Amino acid sequence: MNPASTYLDPQLTSLLSNLRSRVRRYIWLDSLLAVAAVVLVAFWLGLALDFLPVQVGGTEMPRSARGVLLALVGAAVLGLLLTLLVARLRRPLPDDSLALLVERHHPQLSGRLVTAVQLSRPDRSGDSHSPELLRRVHSQAAAAIDEVDPNRVFRWQPLVRKSLVVGPLLLMALALAIFSPDAFGRAAKRLTLLSDDPWPRRAELEMVGIELPVVTAADDDEQPPQLLTFEDKRIRLPRGSSPLLRIRAAANTAIVPTVCTMYYNTEDGTRGQSNLRRVGRVQDGFQSFVLDGPPLSGLTQTMTFSIRGLDDRLDDYVIEAIEPPALVQMQVRVRYPNYLRNEGSGDFDFDTEYQSGLRLREGSDVTLRATSTRPLGNILSHLQSDAGAIVPDSITYSSDRREVAIQLSDMRFATTVRIVPLDPDGISAQAPFRYFLGIILDEPPEVTLRLKGIGSAVTPIANLPVEITATDDYAIEQASVSIAPGGEELATESEPISTSPKLERDGEGKTQLDLRELVAAGTLAELKPGGAINVYAEAADAYNLGEPHLARSELFRLQVVTPEQLLGLLERRELGLRGRLEQTIDETRSLRDTLDVLRRVGFSGAAAATDSNEPAEPTESTSSSDAETSNTETTRQEQVRRLRVQQSGLQASKTSEELSGIAASLDDLLEEMINNRVDSVDRRERIGVGVRDPLRKIVDEPLKRLQDQIRSIDAVIGEPMVAAERTANAVATAEDVLLQLTAVLEKMLDLESYNEILDMVRELIEDQNQLLDDTKTQQKKSVLDLFK
Repeated sequence: MNPASTYLDPQLTSLLSNLRSRVRRYIWLDSLLAVAAVVLVAFWLGLALDFLPVQVGGTEMPRSARGVLLALVGAAVLGLLLTLLVARLRRPLPDDSLALLVERHHPQLSGRLVTAVQLSRPDRSGDSHSPELLRRVHSQAAAAIDEVDPNRVFRWQPLVRKSLVVGPLLLMALALAIFSPDAFGRAAKRLTLLSDDPWPRRAELEMVGIELPVVTAADDDEQPPQLLTFEDKRIRLPRGSSPLLRIRAAANTAIVPTVCTMYYNTEDGTRGQSNLRRVGRVQDGFQSFVLDGPPLSGLTQTMTFSIRGLDDRLDDYVIEAIEPPALVQMQVRVRYPNYLRNEGSGDFDFDTEYQSGLRLREGSDVTLRATSTRPLGNILSHLQSDAGAIVPDSITYSSDRREVAIQLSDMRFATTVRIVPLDPDGISAQAPFRYFLGIILDEPPEVTLRLKGIGSAVTPIANLPVEITATDDYAIEQASVSIAPGGEELATESEPISTSPKLERDGEGKTQLDLRELVAAGTLAELKPGGAINVYAEAADAYNLGEPHLARSELFRLQVVTPEQLLGLLERRELGLRGRLEQTIDETRSLRDTLDVLRRVGFSGAAAATDSNEPAEPTESTSSSDAETSNTETTRQEQVRRLRVQQSGLQASKTSEELSGIAASLDDLLEEMINNRVDSVDRRERIGVGVRDPLRKIVDEPLKRLQDQIRSIDAVIGEPMVAAERTANAVATAEDVLLQLTAVLEKMLDLESYNEILDMVRELIEDQNQLLDDTKTQQKKSVLDLFK
């Protein structure tokens, strides 16, 4: 109480003290109502923002937003307390101010209360007033005190307005606390304690995870999809994959949504939504939903998504698209089998980057070194060959895990290599990397055998010139020529005698098998007429990975005959050559006749027309059609002449080839007689000098000249005079050819007569030998009869 009030009338003092107390209570009430209004408004506003979105499928306010709201409410309450309560309570309330406040709302006091209060202040000085006047004022003010209503001093509208706000909100809060204490408590905890307990929903969704197909290296290794779960609402998947999102909704304790929708946002700003489809029926109290289409099919970028079903949501899930490891380079290092390696070779004989169609040598040791775009955690590999699956010898990684080496030894078959790289987190490529390694098989060698100057029969003392050609895809290790006596079967009956000719770089080699020397040395059993020998060649390479590669040529079966029998065979072949020569002479004679006809008739009409120096004058009766007919007839005749000349040229070429073939056959006869050691100088001269050499001379000189002349006729077929002259020269040359061929034929007839004499002598010798054998047999029989 103000000390000055001791000088006032007790009634006035009581009035002012009561008014002062009321003012302070008013301040407290006004401040509390303001604080309560802010708190209640914030509570219901926060509850609405936190709960109402849940009813329409949204989510609760995040903790950060609730924290901001709580901070704002705290700041507002603190501000109200400081401004409305503390600041106003700290203001002094002197008696004169309170008296003035009363005088303002009670004009009938006419200033008496203020005058009494102010003049009664003990510290007041310098005033000149009558004490009587002061007592009268006091008495009048005290007398009018009963008319003073302190309630008129206060403005009740602010309190009423605040009460209208606080009252309903408070009643609603009390009702919520009474009828739904769980909801009230959850709201209080979420708004004040920032609890994360969600509001209960009608639907209850649960994230199951993502099913991702398992990529395997083997085509026939089918595995069920792998279920991946979210960790802190995040999951990492390889780019290019097509995962399946799986959720489920509780069916026993909640309502199953009719449809669940994904709302997604990709890292490039693309937004969209996609519905999940219901799968099957309710099992174990849950209904499953899946999404296996866009935006998950062919995943290319990171996305954030939420799933809504009725009033429940699964929010802020992230699928992070990770670039899977890829093999960008494959180095193939090859070490050949030992039998194919050169001295001084390093660790590898072949080092190259993989390319389509790469083929390796059979039996090689292979190292596949693959380089990845990212560090590898592991790889899945499958190696399949024609013989089945192959297990690598070893799989090693580099120190930075960016390279992997696969060791394969002794590759025998074409192999398909499938590799699936995985990063340390298990992210794998979505398809295996395929490589195909072909194999170049070491083929057996090929060997051919030729007997030069040997027919199908030989004498026991023959010398066999042998030529062989042995080829291999790498190199010939050994080649041999073998001879062995043979019976009726192709297989040899005794151990063969072999010799190894020296092969040139092209695989060709020559050797000789002298039957006489082999028999004399005891290497070969004595050969008798009527028997047979087998001659063949063999070749082997250095292949040592399995069964040796041994190739055998065609087997030549040679009948062993006497010299007389061999000569008889050769003479029959000579008779065949004579028949061929006679046919060639007939064809040459026809050629000569054709050329002679062309010379005599073929150019006569044209020549007559050409000899006339005066051109024929056209008459009026000559029509254009007659001229055209004449020109056509001339062209036709020229084409016929050209055709006959060309046919003559073909016949001349055929005659040349036939005569060359006869000469070559005579060469074979001579060589066969020499190799079988039944040759004589006289016979060689008769066949070689008397027949073979003249035939070759005819081919090289007159017959070649005849071919050139026929070609020259074809070149001037449109010049009748020149063509006729050249045709006459060709006819003369053909006559010369005929004369020389006839001379050769007569020589062969002489040889035939000589051969007939030889046949008669051979028959006499055979009869004599038979007679001697019979005489010896009879003599032995007579001697044996004497001892009977």
